[in-house]
Amino acid sequence: MTSIITNNGAMAALRTLRTISVDLNKTQGQVSSGLRVAKASDNAAYWSIATTMRSDKGAMSAVSDSIGLAKAVLDTTYSGMDAVRQEMVTIRNLMVTAQSMPPPSTNGYSNWTDNEPDSTYDSSEVAKVDGEIYQHWQQINTIVESSSFSGVNLLKNDKDEPALPGATTEFVAGYVNGQVLKISLDTKDTTMINYNRSIDNLWGQPGSENMGYLDGVLWSANVVYPITYVDGNGDVQKNENPYTLRNVEVRITANNLDRDHYYGALIDQMDTRIQAVTSGMSAVGSTQKRLAMQEEFNNNLMDNTTKGIGRMVDANMEQASAKLAAVQTQQQLAIQSLNIANSSSQSMLSLFR
Repeated sequence: MTSIITNNGAMAALRTLRTISVDLNKTQGQVSSGLRVAKASDNAAYWSIATTMRSDKGAMSAVSDSIGLAKAVLDTTYSGMDAVRQEMVTIRNLMVTAQSMPPPSTNGYSNWTDNEPDSTYDSSEVAKVDGEIYQHWQQINTIVESSSFSGVNLLKNDKDEPALPGATTEFVAGYVNGQVLKISLDTKDTTMINYNRSIDNLWGQPGSENMGYLDGVLWSANVVYPITYVDGNGDVQKNENPYTLRNVEVRITANNLDRDHYYGALIDQMDTRIQAVTSGMSAVGSTQKRLAMQEEFNNNLMDNTTKGIGRMVDANMEQASAKLAAVQTQQQLAIQSLNIANSSSQSMLSLFR
């Protein structure tokens, strides 16, 4: 029966067209976005997992940036330590040179805080070596003060920083299950000057655990303070004495001491500190290696996370493009069917002519 009130064919064709249009919009969305799960309504489970994984990847990316910063800090620290070590080797070699020279004459005054020039001593060959040693101490101080990256200087421990030993420097190295993983480096391994110390002593003696590599005293018939000293109030002060060897020479001469013996002791102490700096550099190098390995692992983890997200939510572009062509054809056929259904009622007019 044909009805001019209800066009069942047109209604059926319209339902088909609506279904095809929905499918077409979905397929076009996949092709344009590259995602088959773009929102929670597409697939709630996959969308939730992928969203969480994207959040984790963002944290991993932040970790990667932090590792890059940590590597830069450690590179600066290692370079500074190596430069200091080379300066210390040079100072040790100059002490060896001074030992081989004739004993110098002095004005006889011996006190490590004495900053007054000694014209008698200054004309000697040893004084020339002593002056060069002073310049190398000053260069070491410059290296320590300038070995900073992004405001972080591991070569010195300021008065307001944690006391040695026990203080650590921590670097972000990973992110797992909401937890930030860190790598620790003993602050003492990198500290050249500790401004938060309260005692000066020989290296390896009681109290030296609170000292940096350049703190405390060198002793050779007289006390030698390399760069800083702890004053009577317990505060760390810069040593302004330009002489390293002069007061040693004064005491050796005044007490008729064995010059080679005391120079040998001074050189041995320098060697001990140089070896300590070398050990600290080894600790820094190990931390650098650990960060490099962690950076590589973190990058691989980000790549795997990206792949995992893609497997769940990315559209198969070959399938999507093929389906798009098919759905577009179906849409055209559905439109033609609707046109045919709509024109069927026009044929009723011929019955009344």
